[in-house]
Amino acid sequence: MVMKRFIVWIFAILSGLYLLTVGPMFDPIPFIDEAIMLAIFVKSTAYLGFDVRKFIPFLSKGRKQAPQTKARDVTVDV
Repeated sequence: MVMKRFIVWIFAILSGLYLLTVGPMFDPIPFIDEAIMLAIFVKSTAYLGFDVRKFIPFLSKGRKQAPQTKARDVTVDV
C-alpha cells in the first residue's frame, strides 16, 4: 500500500511538472501528449485524495440535470 502510494506520488509529480514546463513548449516526445499527462495527473491526484477536476472546466464530475416534469395526457389537434 505504501509503495503504491509512492508510485502514484511520482506519477503525479512527473505529470504535473510536464504540464507546467514542457506542455506549453515544443513536444520532445510526440506520443506523450498533454491530454495523456493531464489524465494521468487527474487520476493520480484523485487516488491520493485531491479532487482537481473542479478546477478544470471540461473535466467536471457531471452536469446536474433539471428535474423532469411528469408526462401529462395531452391531446394535440392537427
